Amino acid sequence: MGNAPRHTGDGGAPLALCVIGCGPRGASVTERILANVPALYGDRPLDLHLVDPYPHGAGRTWRPDQPGLLWMNSAAGQVTLYPDATVECAGPPRPGPTTAQWLGGPLHDGAYAARRDQGRYLLRFLAEVTAARPASVRLRLHRARAVDLLRTGDGRQRVILDGGLPPVTADRVLLAQGHPDLLPEPAPPGLTRIGPGPADPGALDRIPDGAPVLVRGLGLVFIDCLALLTEGRGGRFAPAPGGALRYLPSGREPRLYAGSRRGVPLPPKPALDPAAAEADGPDEPLRFATAAACRAALARPGADFGRDVWPLVLAELGWWYYRALFTAAPGRARTGWPDFAAQYALLATDPERLAKLAAAAVPDPADRLDLARLADPLAGAVFTGPGDLQARLRAHLAATLRRRTGPAAAPERALVDALRRTGEVVEDLWRAGDLAGAAAGDALRRFSLGTYLSSGPPPLRAAQLLALAEAGVVTFVGPDMRVTAGPAAFRAVSPAVPGAVHEAAVLLDARLAAGPPARLADPLLRALWERGELSPEPGDDGTAGPRVSGPELHPVGADGTVHRDRIVVGPAQFPRPYANAAALRQNDAIARRLLTGD
Repeated sequence: MGNAPRHTGDGGAPLALCVIGCGPRGASVTERILANVPALYGDRPLDLHLVDPYPHGAGRTWRPDQPGLLWMNSAAGQVTLYPDATVECAGPPRPGPTTAQWLGGPLHDGAYAARRDQGRYLLRFLAEVTAARPASVRLRLHRARAVDLLRTGDGRQRVILDGGLPPVTADRVLLAQGHPDLLPEPAPPGLTRIGPGPADPGALDRIPDGAPVLVRGLGLVFIDCLALLTEGRGGRFAPAPGGALRYLPSGREPRLYAGSRRGVPLPPKPALDPAAAEADGPDEPLRFATAAACRAALARPGADFGRDVWPLVLAELGWWYYRALFTAAPGRARTGWPDFAAQYALLATDPERLAKLAAAAVPDPADRLDLARLADPLAGAVFTGPGDLQARLRAHLAATLRRRTGPAAAPERALVDALRRTGEVVEDLWRAGDLAGAAAGDALRRFSLGTYLSSGPPPLRAAQLLALAEAGVVTFVGPDMRVTAGPAAFRAVSPAVPGAVHEAAVLLDARLAAGPPARLADPLLRALWERGELSPEPGDDGTAGPRVSGPELHPVGADGTVHRDRIVVGPAQFPRPYANAAALRQNDAIARRLLTGD
């Protein structure tokens, strides 16, 4: 907060902390605050306020009252909020169950919980950790939306709540509202526009039975909408020959014409290794892209992330991928792993020579690691018409399912794991101050590949999508989908399918889109942007989120003021157990910063 005095709670009102947004991120920071109180704050009185209009702990995304058709996209055995002994943080550990261990029952697709069941886990987590809080901590739960955050004359802050509820006075505030929604854009008269934002069962009910619908987005929101618009309207899936699925329509499902920038759906999560369906031990150490190696590369004069660090990441990805390929499918290689590994280690930082080594050892190009092909399967493709595109996309979905299920899943499962591990190393370098400025932006851009390859739906959802495409319920529009609104209909085209035009009176924006601050639906965030207490990174329009003070995550105002009594965090993936989870380490650091003001 610039140069305003910091309230410490000594000799007057207790120190007051306020967490705005108490979904998984806010609940985890709350747990870390309570775990760190004895060492950092002793038995001095502390007021802790949790503000959320949705159930505290679950938040909106994981609230227990949503349809059971909406699933998690992370395996329940690989999800926890409890910091185990592998988490390298200053605060004490608090071991606890994974979602799968806590639920104890059958899961969808063998591994995935319904989101409402994950919500039950989160509610139980918060109830457990707050019940065991130190006696000096007074907990206040506010089932309300924060609509503004104002400074007071004594250096404190006032959190304004909706519904005419009394405001909350706090010394330090955490903003953890998750992915921000946008205000809806109006549709022309007679047309219907839904989204962008998470799948909304009530909004989807506005789509008439059998109506054509243009869908923008092929990610996780799209998968959720598919479930609600097909099984949710009485359709069902039945086994088909060869282990595939067949969709049996109810007649109530709309006809969906769907596209996106890439033009292809997210690849499904690789099927879990049946021998290790639940994480049960520390991750294996990295070989090439270790923290020490990456830090040394960045320390060189004139270091460039793409030139000096990214080759280490590529070497790590290839090592894990090919080791899994050679081990799980030795018949697909001309040589054994020990010989290949010895040569690979010598050429690790030379991508061109590594590619030649792989070409010589792995005869089928489809078995070789090709990140560009995986990242953009339709790059440069031009189709003769919609039928040509549908055949190509159905073949692509079937091939992706084969690569990511059964024994064939081992190489891509290893690749996804390596992307997660190397991404955490680079994130740690950023938090430590070794990575900043243009290098941090370059790293973020390159690791977006990891998000695309690792954040897909459960394999069963991908198999259902293929069945829906074969049944004609889903028709793909193509890459670089462009949507315009005419007087009577929305129109969608793709430059990869010349002459093809799709029209519908309903546009479903099935995505979590970013937008300028003026379009934020959250009144608190919008007010902070309007007053200049949040500001964009230089050269950005604010759609990428507010500017923060590096790893400390204090927001930086338009006048350059660093608001040190506020911390802003975005949504994060669920932490994995026994993996020294980066999210838990960050949440511990945030909690300690809130307690100490440092």
